[in-house]
Amino acid sequence: MADKKRLAVIGDPIAHSLSPRLHNAMAAALGLPYAYEAVRVAADGLPAWLDRVRREGWAGFNATMPHKLHLIPLLDRMTDQAVYFGAVNTVRNDGGVLTGHNTDGDGFARMLAEHGLGFAGAHVTLLGAGGAAGAIARKALQDGAARITVHNRTVSRAAALCEADLARMTAAGLDAPVAADTNLLINTLPVGSGLECGFVSALGRDCAVVDILYAPPRTPLLLAAEERGLLAVNGLGMLIHQAILAFEFFTGAAVDATAMAPVLYRAAGEGGG
Repeated sequence: MADKKRLAVIGDPIAHSLSPRLHNAMAAALGLPYAYEAVRVAADGLPAWLDRVRREGWAGFNATMPHKLHLIPLLDRMTDQAVYFGAVNTVRNDGGVLTGHNTDGDGFARMLAEHGLGFAGAHVTLLGAGGAAGAIARKALQDGAARITVHNRTVSRAAALCEADLARMTAAGLDAPVAADTNLLINTLPVGSGLECGFVSALGRDCAVVDILYAPPRTPLLLAAEERGLLAVNGLGMLIHQAILAFEFFTGAAVDATAMAPVLYRAAGEGGG
């Protein structure tokens, strides 16, 4: 580790993260001197962690819950992507200057493209209105989605997200029927949220169903979609493409995503959470 530049993912909890496996596989494949680890950082420990990054010269880090919003006022700079998505999941250290970036939206879009999917002209139905849903909704708007319907248990929270584009976005409760003309249904709610999957029977045959979770790899929603013969995709590809984009941001290396993605799928195996 002493002769390698240090990278990390921080969060609380974080021991389950697949990110070290992915980034270390990339560094090995590209022959670059980086070592990546998981570091548990509680919400109140974030300022001390940033001091450590500067003091010890870490090359950068990724951030997951609960840090994506809390980082914003603590950083020196923000990329246009971080500003647009309103959250930070990647930070680079340039001689003590910390720059925040966001790879959520582009990582998700690259995952869709792997399956021949995209947002352009689509009616997107989002389940949930949290941080992940916000990133996906903003990317969908950016890429030309025709309509976005946001279903959430607390409708006011869905309505707040829809303020990003009131002409194209509509809020609804989780108990409201999902539109039959949905082209892309995306779940951002956790397993065990009480989500009923019977509505899948109302979806058209050309609708694709995506769950951003990757553990378990086949959630109840994806199983219901498979039973109807719909394309069902879990979130592992999003994590992998986020990792590729973050590694490029950390290192300045140009990574061939088409060649690297299979390497990272193999490195991920079936584990993680």
